[in-house]
Amino acid sequence: MIRRAIPAVVVISAGMAALLAVGRDQPVQPDPYFATPAGAWMPAIDDNAALTGSWFCPGVPASGEDGVGGEVVISNRASERLVGRFSVLTSDGEAIDQEVSVEPWSRTVIDVDAFATTSFASVVVELDGGGGLVEQRAFHPAGDSVTPCANNTSDEWFLADGFTVDGSVETLILTNPYDDTASVNLKFATAAGESTPAAFQGFTVPPRSVRTIPIAELGARDEAVIAVEVAAQRGRLVVGRAQHYLGGGRLGYGITLAAPALRDQWWFADGERGNGVTETFAIYNPTDTDVEVDAVFLGLPIDAAYGDTAPIDVPAHQVVVFDPSDEAVAGPLPDGRHATVFSTLADPSIVVERILTRPAGDSVATSVVLGAPPREDGYVASRWHIGIGPSEPTPAALVIYNVDNVEGAITIQSVGPAGPTDVASLTDIPIGPGAVITIDLVDTEVLDRELIVASSNRVFVERLLSRGAGREGRSGSWALPSGGD
Repeated sequence: MIRRAIPAVVVISAGMAALLAVGRDQPVQPDPYFATPAGAWMPAIDDNAALTGSWFCPGVPASGEDGVGGEVVISNRASERLVGRFSVLTSDGEAIDQEVSVEPWSRTVIDVDAFATTSFASVVVELDGGGGLVEQRAFHPAGDSVTPCANNTSDEWFLADGFTVDGSVETLILTNPYDDTASVNLKFATAAGESTPAAFQGFTVPPRSVRTIPIAELGARDEAVIAVEVAAQRGRLVVGRAQHYLGGGRLGYGITLAAPALRDQWWFADGERGNGVTETFAIYNPTDTDVEVDAVFLGLPIDAAYGDTAPIDVPAHQVVVFDPSDEAVAGPLPDGRHATVFSTLADPSIVVERILTRPAGDSVATSVVLGAPPREDGYVASRWHIGIGPSEPTPAALVIYNVDNVEGAITIQSVGPAGPTDVASLTDIPIGPGAVITIDLVDTEVLDRELIVASSNRVFVERLLSRGAGREGRSGSWALPSGGD
């Protein structure tokens, strides 16, 4: 096992009113804040007892083509049998609704392809007692993609990044899990400005069904960035995005869950500058007011020459692409990994997605990840869960950022028939104050298992999984934070 650590100092202090950048020779404890409530948190584990727990997956391809498909993985985090129901929804309505059970400390896989043949299908899982966690995995010849399923629906959803350069295909996946028709209005922002196509005002999604929107049908072809707002006039729904990158510096495939609310703060544990690595951030402001956004890079070496970035102006109803490698911004960002936080002193008003393209053998692989917000009360988890982990030895499979300005320790637990047990080679891994570390998952006892990341400090945890079937490169996604007691 190899532990890779990047020494760092924390360079921000955030209170309930402001996020202030300070000198790198004045390390302080960052206190992530949330100014006002703004909808649901990110997908998370509820540690409190509940009558039921619902999970809404953003959708997987189910066309029946060779190498294309998807599955949903339900993990039981308890010593008692977990029971519930799941439904598979398609453009033609509900394909299946049946009971499901998961034995103690084990996982059950729903093969979506076995129940539907359609362009995209979504799965809704309801678990008695509220236990468990649910994630989905999409299979595609251009690369597999994992993402947690949502804990709840919303009447608004946002995506900051979209891409149709060189024939790249972006598809919105709208799922209505309820018995009444949902009606939504869609707005799109590109470099040319905002548009509200008439065909997508009052756009309906029938009960318990899925509708898809290929972005190219809007005339948004060869666009380097396309942001989307989906606002429900009636009903609530789940929105995902399928993206097949075919050129323009991006290659690969991924499905991501949209953001159910605007925020004033977005965090990223993973980030990298290096040979052949391209990292940019799409910042979307769908509100009526111009905002200034601060970007702070964390986990940098003490002697890093990277200066404080100037505030990023993001006009109302527009999307701005921020490139930290632009030396005109704040000097050269040092090679290696870093964490990042974007914040605004305005009311929750932005969505931020990170676009990372890394070398993959003789090619490249692109992965887009939505930032993680702290909970509205400022809570950041010290315990994170992974339902879908690596199935093969994977170096640097976890990227962890220590929010606190004190040294901490990380322990990886593997969930087996007897419950969670510490992995001997991954116990008490040191993590410095405000540091970023990567952790290799190569031991047999961590493969094809639910995993738990237990930390003595508050942390953010991203995972980097293989793109599947011998493909080079990684697909990034968040672990699921524990909601605490």
